[in-house]
Amino acid sequence: MNCCLSQARLKVIRRFLVSCLSLLLIFPISSSAADKLHELRIYTTNPGKLDALNTRFRDHTLALFEKHGMENLYYWTVTEGAEGEEPGNMLVYIVAHKDKASADASWQAFMADPEWQEVSRKSEEGGQILAGPPVSIYMEAVDISTGEGTNLQDTGSGRVFELRKYNTGPEGLPGTIDRFLAGEAELFRKHGMQTLHFWSALDKSSFIYLLAHKDRESSKNSWEGFFGEFREFMAKYNAGKPAPAGAAGGPPPRMSSEVRFLTATYYSPGK
Repeated sequence: MNCCLSQARLKVIRRFLVSCLSLLLIFPISSSAADKLHELRIYTTNPGKLDALNTRFRDHTLALFEKHGMENLYYWTVTEGAEGEEPGNMLVYIVAHKDKASADASWQAFMADPEWQEVSRKSEEGGQILAGPPVSIYMEAVDISTGEGTNLQDTGSGRVFELRKYNTGPEGLPGTIDRFLAGEAELFRKHGMQTLHFWSALDKSSFIYLLAHKDRESSKNSWEGFFGEFREFMAKYNAGKPAPAGAAGGPPPRMSSEVRFLTATYYSPGK
C-alpha cells in the first residue's frame, strides 16, 4: 500500500514539475523585470568627444558592465535636451541592477577592473572625454500599466524616444502617480504615444517616464491631441478633491520638469 501511494505521489509530483516547466517556456521570466533597480545616467562630453565615448561604450564598456553584473537596457544620443544642455555632447543610458547594494558592488568592481582602467587610459590619450562627472539617478518601477506591446522587446526601427522627468519632491510624488493611474497614462496611448516605463526616483524626488513615437512630427501631433483633452481630464480628476497645499499649508511649490528627445545608438539593446 505504501509503495503504491509513493508511486502515485511521484506521478503527481512529475505532472506538477512538467506543468511548471511548460509555464516557464510559455511565460519566460524577463531579465528586465519590474522589481529590478534601474539606473539612469547622463553624460556630457567635451566638444568633439561624443564619438570617442560611443566607441568606448560599443567596444568595451557594455561588455564590462555585463561582466560586473549590470544589465544594459537603453543607450541614446540626445536630439533635444533639457534647458541649458548641449544635446550634441550628450549620452544618456539606463542599466538595471538587482538592488542598490548590488549596484554599489558592481560599480566598485567595474572601476577597480584593470581592463577598464586600461581602456579608460587609452581612450583619453587624445584628451579627456567627459566634461564633468556623470549624473546618476536610481529608479524604482511604478506599477502603472504600459499597455499592450510596449515592453523592451517591442522594437521599432527609427523610433524617437522621449524621457520626461518631473521634479515633484517627496510631497508631490504620490499625487503625480495617482493622476497617471487615474487615466493620464491611458490618455497618452489614446493619442498615439507608446508608454514604455514609469519610475519614481529612489530618493522620491521625482517621477520619470519613457515614451516612444514613430518620429518627431508624430510626437508633436500626439501632444497636441493630448492637451486638447487634458484640461477636461484634470477637471474630472480634481472634482471633489481638496486643493493641494504646500508643506506649510500654502500653495504647492511649482513643479519643474526636464524633457529630452532621444535616438537609440547603433549599439543599444533597446531600439
